[in-house]
Amino acid sequence: MEILGPFLDAARASLRHAQDRERAQALILRWAAAWQGPTRRLTVTSSNHGAYLHFDQRVATVWSQVFTFHAAPHHGLSMRGPDPDRVRKSHRHRDKQLDRHPLDALFEAWSAHGEAHPANNAVELFLVETPDETWEACLQEALACLKA
Repeated sequence: MEILGPFLDAARASLRHAQDRERAQALILRWAAAWQGPTRRLTVTSSNHGAYLHFDQRVATVWSQVFTFHAAPHHGLSMRGPDPDRVRKSHRHRDKQLDRHPLDALFEAWSAHGEAHPANNAVELFLVETPDETWEACLQEALACLKA
């Protein structure tokens, strides 16, 4: 899990309290460990807006960015997903259309949580507002809706 090093550093730097930093590290490691398999991958990117940990999965024949953790100063740590661009991607290539039904099911499941904030065609959860039980439920819902 060397890929997580730069993102974990950014996540720790984006949080003020030591307990939030420890919680963020445990959360990220838990989600990354569960996101294993030949049809799943993790990628880390960064920009002037912060660091991003992307959870990608091949849905049928198309790779899709399912959800993303975002760490930034003055923002903290949040998770946004499922892929807000799934409607456009489902029509982009006629020969390799994205089956958006699993992502739509995940959107419905995550939207049902009281801590979820609407973010256009996705939802956003913030580390400091969301209890550990909800994070675990969201992970289990992602794994159930997006069977690898």
